[in-house]
Amino acid sequence: MVNSENFKISAALKDLIGKELITDELVAVFELVKNSFDANATKVDVIFENNNDPTKARIIIKDNGKGMNYSDLKNKWLFVAYSAKRTGKENDDYRDKIKSQRIFAGAKGVGRFSCDRLGKNLNLVSIKNEINTKIENLIVNWEDFENADEEEFINIKVSHSELATTSYNLTHGTVLEISGLRDNWDRNRILKLKKSLAKLINPGQENDSDEFDIQIIAKDEELKDKTEQNRFDIVNGFVKNLIFETLEIKTSNILVQIKNDVIETILQDRGDLIYHLKEKNPYPDLKNISVYLFQLNRTAKLNFKRMMGVHSVEYGSVFVYKNGFRVYPYGEEGEDLLLIDRRKQQGYSRYLGTRELIGRIEINGEQSGLNETTSRDGGLVKTDTYSHLVEFFHEYALKRLENYVVNIIQWGDERINKETGEVERPELWAKDVKVQILELISGFINLKNYIDVQYNKDFLRIIESKQEQSVDKIVKNIRQAATKSGNPEVIREAKKIEQAVMASRSDTKKAEEKATIAENKVKQVEQKLEAVTSQKNFLQSEIGDDTKNLESILHHIGLTTPLIKTEIEKLVKAVNNNASKGELEIILKRLSRHNEKITSFSKYFKKVNFSIHDTNLATDIVGFTNEYIENVYKKRDDLRINRELLNVTINTPNDFEHKIKFNPIDMVIVLDNLISNSSKHGALKVELTWSNTPKGFQLLFKDDGKGIKDDILDDIFDFGFTTSRHGSGIGLYHVREIIEKLNGTITVNNKTSKGVEFIISFKN
Repeated sequence: MVNSENFKISAALKDLIGKELITDELVAVFELVKNSFDANATKVDVIFENNNDPTKARIIIKDNGKGMNYSDLKNKWLFVAYSAKRTGKENDDYRDKIKSQRIFAGAKGVGRFSCDRLGKNLNLVSIKNEINTKIENLIVNWEDFENADEEEFINIKVSHSELATTSYNLTHGTVLEISGLRDNWDRNRILKLKKSLAKLINPGQENDSDEFDIQIIAKDEELKDKTEQNRFDIVNGFVKNLIFETLEIKTSNILVQIKNDVIETILQDRGDLIYHLKEKNPYPDLKNISVYLFQLNRTAKLNFKRMMGVHSVEYGSVFVYKNGFRVYPYGEEGEDLLLIDRRKQQGYSRYLGTRELIGRIEINGEQSGLNETTSRDGGLVKTDTYSHLVEFFHEYALKRLENYVVNIIQWGDERINKETGEVERPELWAKDVKVQILELISGFINLKNYIDVQYNKDFLRIIESKQEQSVDKIVKNIRQAATKSGNPEVIREAKKIEQAVMASRSDTKKAEEKATIAENKVKQVEQKLEAVTSQKNFLQSEIGDDTKNLESILHHIGLTTPLIKTEIEKLVKAVNNNASKGELEIILKRLSRHNEKITSFSKYFKKVNFSIHDTNLATDIVGFTNEYIENVYKKRDDLRINRELLNVTINTPNDFEHKIKFNPIDMVIVLDNLISNSSKHGALKVELTWSNTPKGFQLLFKDDGKGIKDDILDDIFDFGFTTSRHGSGIGLYHVREIIEKLNGTITVNNKTSKGVEFIISFKN
């Protein structure tokens, strides 16, 4: 005789699918917010009550979704592991009626047990969006399921009732009141949640996510919010979702999209298109997937910190989103499920790691081989399709971006700054490596799955003869490869490149002829200008005489280097004689002063045109300063390229001038050090204002940086004092030294609404 038996389920199941399955409190909130989204809510409030008193603290998650009636509670919410989303019945009973475009964020049927992870008690209130609706109430004490392993799960009762009224202003939707919290939700933890929720939804994917708002409400933190100066550290308010493109961080980036049978790749470099490649998709199980990947150089990292309030490495690296919702923990600091850092450990500077990358992988639509693990912090289930996804990411996105930034523009190639002696890691621009880019693009036509490639035709505009020979070789190799392949598409592409090169050379020749004519005209104009330009205009950046400039630089360096030699000899003697610290400091100050002069000569005097015999001029210091800013500082290409050029504005009254005797290099050192100091302290704007005073005149130098704290105000002009990791503590010392030599004073006003103001006063 054969009997049939049933499984029995212990009450311990609650722990397995509740607090032991969802171990992270942030992920638990994620799951409940995702449930609100799936209920077609347009807004969800995450409310923290008494968060500073753990004994009375509550978390309330309130949404305006479709809500639940008694049947929904009994047959869906209380039905463990049942998911109407997975069976498709959720569409039948609601979404088809409202024509929602949302794709469900979850379909496991266990997300509701996140309530257990957050607290011991749950009070659920729900009102369904239907005629003659009732206020349903469900009360669950999760501890009733604990220490009851021999009890059957279904025999543990929960309390249900209908309410006459509710204190919540709700016409339909669901409220989850969670008490007996298992974590201390202090200000720092709530802030961490808010910043994590900002990455929960990807607004770039089409899933009605722009019609879904998340708001954090914590009344106990409102007072602290009012005094918080950093907008990124304010608790209360709506969670803002950002995608990387909106940051306008100009860096190398790649977009790879699988559109059914075709893979499209677009590579850009600091705003310029490098190539747009189309290939056949070799992964039949992958479709409707996009990869956005950005390389973060030093400048991009600084811009990210300025705009986002955190360092990029703290924000995260490569995130994964499925139907607009984040799959945890991809992108978290220290997580390497995509094996990016494991690969980098094999290649060092040749490979990009998570610290140099930021981006996302978007999975759209229902894809059976790409499902989340039941443990919500475990990522995607490791199937063959998942392995193909990781391989696709590496081969088509990571390696191609890496090949460009490492091998073409030479990111990470250490070089020495000849002016400062510092080691730098500069990146070349696309215009500097046209031949290498053309070689890269031409290599695509031999790919097995090649369909088409488009590129910036400016890469073919190569004028230098040495480069023309390289291009001839490239074209020849393309022609031979095309002939050998016998592929009509490849042959057609080879002819297209060859014709583009010929057309480019023709255009280049015409451009050279026009340029020669224009150059001759410019020379004629310059000759006329030189005849009428007076000695007063000593800052003529556009018509300077290279020979005279060189003579001027050599003259002043020649005057300064013997002084440096003398000071070094004095320093050696002082050390040998065990001189005091004060004596050594005096010599170091003089050495530093001479060094500042030579640095300024090499940086700026190619644009300065004054008599090589004058170390002091009796002229208008106002005009000199203004012309220096407009004609020298604002035209420094190195600052513009590195995004370090500040926005400097000048306010000068009409016919305002003051003639004093001064050394031009002294004023250059003053301006250079003040602007550099502002840049190091986060300023973007500087304002110079000239005005008269009862005893003379003054220059106000004001920036919008971090400002100067009261406790160090008396120290900033001391020799060697600095608050910057890259500072020497010498610049502001020399500024005061120079101003005092000009019979002036410099003081600081740190009581401005933002930044700091230096007040430079001169006597008549």
